[in-house]
Amino acid sequence: MTNTIRTIMVVALVILGALVSLKIYAAPEKPAPQVWTPGCVASVPKSWGACKGGSAQSGLAFEDGAGTLRFLTNIPCDGTPAVALEIRRTAPNSSNGGN
Repeated sequence: MTNTIRTIMVVALVILGALVSLKIYAAPEKPAPQVWTPGCVASVPKSWGACKGGSAQSGLAFEDGAGTLRFLTNIPCDGTPAVALEIRRTAPNSSNGGN
């Protein structure tokens, strides 16, 4: 009787070990990265400079080499966006203390 119980215990441990091994090796692989093709592409002239950031209120901001800031709010697909606000640097003014 004890041999039968011992045999059943050994078989149960072997089956349990096999199931754990299968679970480890059958784990799903990491999903491959998805490639997304944009449905809308807008172009910004290089002369507008680098993008400095954006927000929901002011849109995207670009600053060129001369310090001019351009804010874009309505950006169309397949075209060049219209500038909503352009801020240009000017020469210092002596009447306001050079600011």
